[in-house]
Amino acid sequence: MAAGFTYQEIADILDGYFFNELEQSSPIIDFEFDPAQLQKGVSGNCFISISRERWNQFHKKELPWIDGNVRILEYYKNCDLIITEEPIKELAPFVAQIIVKNSIKSMQILAKQARNKMKNPVIGITGSVGKSSTRLILEHLLKEISNVVATRGNHNTQTGVPLYGAKLCRNPDMGIVEISLNALNNRGNQALTIRPDVCMVTSIGEAHLSTLHSTMNVAAFKARIFDGLTTGGLAIINKDIGKEEFRILYEQAKKRTNRIKTYSLIDKSADLFLEKRIYEKYITTVIFQYKKTAYTFDMIMPSDGIMMNTLGALLCLAELGYDIDSMARKVYDFKSLDRVMELKRLNSKDQRRIDIIDDSHNAAIPSMINAIKTFKEKQFFYKGKKILVLGQVADLGDQSEYLHDKLVPYILQSDADYVFGHGKYMRDVIKKLPANMVGGWFNNALELSTRIPYYCSDDSFILLKGSVSGSDFRKTSHYLPAQIKRSTKEIKDITPQVLVDHIQPMWGIVGYDLKENKEIFHKGYLQTKSIEGIGPIILLLLLFQMGIQDQKVSRLKRWPTNEGISINQKPFHFGQTFTHRELAEEVMLTQHPSAVFELAYLYFSNRNKAMKEITKLIEMLDITPSAALNLTGRYRVKEQQSFQLSDLIKVGKALKQYQSELPIIMNCNGMNMRGIAFGTLRSHCILFNEDVLYCGSGMTSVEDLKRNLTLSMELTRMKS
Repeated sequence: MAAGFTYQEIADILDGYFFNELEQSSPIIDFEFDPAQLQKGVSGNCFISISRERWNQFHKKELPWIDGNVRILEYYKNCDLIITEEPIKELAPFVAQIIVKNSIKSMQILAKQARNKMKNPVIGITGSVGKSSTRLILEHLLKEISNVVATRGNHNTQTGVPLYGAKLCRNPDMGIVEISLNALNNRGNQALTIRPDVCMVTSIGEAHLSTLHSTMNVAAFKARIFDGLTTGGLAIINKDIGKEEFRILYEQAKKRTNRIKTYSLIDKSADLFLEKRIYEKYITTVIFQYKKTAYTFDMIMPSDGIMMNTLGALLCLAELGYDIDSMARKVYDFKSLDRVMELKRLNSKDQRRIDIIDDSHNAAIPSMINAIKTFKEKQFFYKGKKILVLGQVADLGDQSEYLHDKLVPYILQSDADYVFGHGKYMRDVIKKLPANMVGGWFNNALELSTRIPYYCSDDSFILLKGSVSGSDFRKTSHYLPAQIKRSTKEIKDITPQVLVDHIQPMWGIVGYDLKENKEIFHKGYLQTKSIEGIGPIILLLLLFQMGIQDQKVSRLKRWPTNEGISINQKPFHFGQTFTHRELAEEVMLTQHPSAVFELAYLYFSNRNKAMKEITKLIEMLDITPSAALNLTGRYRVKEQQSFQLSDLIKVGKALKQYQSELPIIMNCNGMNMRGIAFGTLRSHCILFNEDVLYCGSGMTSVEDLKRNLTLSMELTRMKS
């Protein structure tokens, strides 16, 4: 059977008809549904046009897909044939078109027919993690000796797998197709479409638990890859997969073949297994055994995951008859995807040498553990601070908290000097670490990246690991190197006061006309940024909206912050009586944490519910999410907060209607200023004089705030 397709073959296979049958100069040997991927100046390209309606119908949701008939207008010179549901009349003179009923189904039909033209091995790879790395390693090892068709990017889904199945029509020396769980689910098993000669399962982990709920269910779905295995084909399974999950995979593979091979980092009964690894600063030597013979390869900054995937790839090629020794020698030059164990060697502006292993391409719990283990092994070669920067793992569903807790023992044993966390589920992990180990928890990648360089000494080592979805952690990969390069100082004795001196060295004040809705003046540094929060102020705003029961009396609960005397000379002791108005005034004037906690309890039944309402209001007002991460607003290393003047203006606008209930804080130039002055490490304010709002941040004291505000108002008055 000839490689590639004729136009007539395609029309017959798809039960389609020609809109404009043009002469064919060469066989169709490649397919794309993204026209930007069509190769220029190459014959034999076919574009499969998928309409927006068809794409959304197939995926059962609205997606930002641009109609293929529109997109191809820019790229039509790069293809010889278009498969489409609706004719593209303006291209009739230029490109042959075959009209079909369903372009997505047509792609699946073409893939099945293309497989009949493929006479060389097809490798199908699935796994919770490791699919892409294994595919890339195989491509790297084969690139100089074989013509390979392999999955590009994340085209491992219900649409991506058939696309690459169709590309097999050219009969390359090897086909390597990633098959994600999406392509093995109940919507259709695409392993049946590409019929692999080799099926590899790299791992079974906690990915997809939001829908599958257990790793046994994940294994059962991943095992469906073996349904497509050619009779007597080769099954390769990672033997370090959990015992029950491995059994599910093995039994399913056994239904199709007796040729089942395994690889392992720890189990010496596997067909190929790790014997020893020797670490150096930038190179790791790996010694493994296959058929009772030892082989060696070197890798640059590998994790256990990359090492495991390399062993799997070598086992696959060895079983296909390739010389394993020559393949192993090629491993040293392998480079994975960006941000997969990527070494970044940086110098700060003051010439501190800082190495980052950026492994933030994606994450699962096993790969997080592997990365932390690698961090521990490699830190021996660094004299400076060792820093873990960990983002949360996405898509774990209702088991997220439980699974993130699995990381805690590995972090505690990592010998990290500092650990930084990012994202909802890393927050609880950070809270379980000793205070002297914590650099901070953040929900903002820029704030996280700004803070880390202060903790770096010369010859420091940083591991960056976390999911790219579910938060903005992915941006850390860009922000952190930039912040390191411009960093001018390491902070050796890190205390809250030292931090605020570095992070908020300059104050800023803004005057805002609420009637005209415009700024009327600003002084100091407009972008000044706090390291404290505005939780108490948002709580007050909520209480004003609900209505404070001024004269209602309550007895103070047994709060851990019960100490000191109130503004009304009442001690903060368990059982002490306060009216709700007294508690509210205490929050307005001193933000005493016991008053804050008591009001949160009285009006929301507990602190967690109060914080949920604060978070909702923060979102509604479009305020920086990190502006209120705890109720009291106080600096806490395990929940790093930050707000700017723009946030205070938004809060001030919402507080305007309640300004008569706020106390007089100061008199400036003969004007009584009502509002709130707050902060411990720095003084901040939201003040009103009728329709003018004054917001300040970053002063060293309330007196300093008053002095700067008075001077700013006077200078503005003189200029006007």
